[in-house]
Amino acid sequence: MTGSAIVNEAILTGESIPVIKHSLPVSGNEIYVQSECTKYTLFGGTSVIQTRQVGDELVFGIVTNTGFLTTKGSLIRDILYPKPVNFQFYSDSIKFVGIMAICALIGFVVEVPLLIKLEVDTATFIDRSLNLIVIAVPPALPAAMSCGIIFAINRLKASKIFCISPPRVNIAGRISTFVFDKTGTLTEDGLSVLGYRCSYPTVIDNGAMGKENYCIYKEH
Repeated sequence: MTGSAIVNEAILTGESIPVIKHSLPVSGNEIYVQSECTKYTLFGGTSVIQTRQVGDELVFGIVTNTGFLTTKGSLIRDILYPKPVNFQFYSDSIKFVGIMAICALIGFVVEVPLLIKLEVDTATFIDRSLNLIVIAVPPALPAAMSCGIIFAINRLKASKIFCISPPRVNIAGRISTFVFDKTGTLTEDGLSVLGYRCSYPTVIDNGAMGKENYCIYKEH
């Protein structure tokens, strides 16, 4: 409401450069909206580096949100209770089961007249019909997929990797390269890059010396 402040918002934005927060303008008929008035708002969880008062007035502010209603709280809530994501893997699985169910229904319609014509007994008739449906649409398929995910989570846990969303294990298994470009929450301002190490060796042709495997390494 009064004065100004220099704030480190790295925990929220990832930017290690401090930002300046000004007080709300005295004149004007605008209504305060947090999403549109970020330059006047101090977010929970951020660090105030310096405050500056105007004249004899102390730096004064009003608390508008607490707990999960703050920006930091909403981030933690999204981590603890992630929103359901519909992956293509699951939609394709449902399509597969649906197609197999249609094939089983067609086979059942074709087989029933033949069984009636052969005058098989009721027990055999029911057994043959149910076998056709079970073979085409395996009822243990969801259980098998769940067991596979459980085994994968246990293997990750043994490597000190903890998964809070099991459905994402299948998607993570297809990732070959993961690139991070994040400062602030992981580092502080003044980051100095010493070098990097590649995961896969690079083959360099040295002519008469032959080909050798090198892992490129640079220093700055």
